[in-house]
Amino acid sequence: MNTPDLNNLRKEIDKLDRIIIVTLKERLSVVNEIGKLKKLQNLPFLNENRWNEVVKTRLALARELGVNGDFIKQIFDLIHTEALRIENDSK
Repeated sequence: MNTPDLNNLRKEIDKLDRIIIVTLKERLSVVNEIGKLKKLQNLPFLNENRWNEVVKTRLALARELGVNGDFIKQIFDLIHTEALRIENDSK
């Protein structure tokens, strides 16, 4: 029986962490563009209906994939806090 090599598994984690960070950077770039549009259109930065829909769909996806919903909620709360900061600072 082949046992996974710890170093190879750690390299896989490193690769996946990079993908997570690059994806977050891309997401935050889109958030910046949304912030610019909201400023131009004089819209509030927080749209509670949209945020509630995001949470609902992300938690449903987490359940579907067998990922802890509380964990995903914490992550998306952090992402949302940063998104609001970026939208508020958008120029």
